[in-house]
Amino acid sequence: MKLYHRTYHARKILTQGFRDATDYYLTTSLHTGVWFSDRPLDINEGADGDTLLTVDIPESAVADYEWIEDEKPYREFLIPASLANQYGPPTIVQCDDEEA
Repeated sequence: MKLYHRTYHARKILTQGFRDATDYYLTTSLHTGVWFSDRPLDINEGADGDTLLTVDIPESAVADYEWIEDEKPYREFLIPASLANQYGPPTIVQCDDEEA
């Protein structure tokens, strides 16, 4: 399954791998991982960054990390960095930063 991650930290991810982030993500509990989607997202959908990365991960490996929300036209996943890094390094799909 091709998954996408938008970021301002592409160079660091490409050299050091993904890193977990922890936040409440509009819930009452802390959650940890790296956000991915099954299609490219932009700022209007909550994905901020100047570079779009992609990585292929089997759907069976990420199924337990899907955040299911009704009426969203795309799928989102909060995947542990250690799992995402097993299938990397990611590749750049789009880059708006001339230095990357």
